[in-house]
Amino acid sequence: MKARKTREIPYIEIEFRDAPKKRIKRNLSLNCDENANETRCCRYPLTVDFEKFGWDWIIAPKRYEASYCAGECMLSFLPKYEHTHVMQLSTSAIPCCSPKKMSSIKLLYFDMSYNVIYSTIPNMVVEKCSCS
Repeated sequence: MKARKTREIPYIEIEFRDAPKKRIKRNLSLNCDENANETRCCRYPLTVDFEKFGWDWIIAPKRYEASYCAGECMLSFLPKYEHTHVMQLSTSAIPCCSPKKMSSIKLLYFDMSYNVIYSTIPNMVVEKCSCS
């Protein structure tokens, strides 16, 4: 009896899949308007008008959208910082609604010697609010 020769043939297996979807981070920060009946911590619009302050030394912008945080922070929320949770348990203090993320504005203004200055002023716009 003759031994049968087996031939091994290489092959490639290809599987097509849809590209994985990019994960999107949830934004737990609420944006509200003046007419909202929202009681939770929320970011509200606030227009800062330098001309109303009498700040004529600011060249541009004359006004900008600053926003502000307001609202209640329920005891059942998950605080941003563990310190806040420990403080809640240790004292009668309650967390407050405050800016979580801020951004800068670019400002063109006159200094005391009437030189024109272009500067970036940090932490002038509230981007997100959170309880802390």
